[in-house]
Amino acid sequence: MTKIFRLEDSTLYLCNNCLDELGPVPGKWNETPLEYCSVCGDVDLEAQEEMQQWSAEQDQQSWEEDQIDPEIYNEQDLK
Repeated sequence: MTKIFRLEDSTLYLCNNCLDELGPVPGKWNETPLEYCSVCGDVDLEAQEEMQQWSAEQDQQSWEEDQIDPEIYNEQDLK
């Protein structure tokens, strides 16, 4: 599984494979799962899928809230 890392205070992003291939690169590397590798262009597919799933759930929740009849629904009842 591909993980994407960013060199702190830099615009360099490397996947775990490129980071291993290029040898030890000094500095602090932070995981940035929604970016892509600057060298090979690889992405963290698992993180991408999780973000898409979360977004779909938020859209569904928003749609469901929009479907509530305002005459029946009283926002004060929830407080």
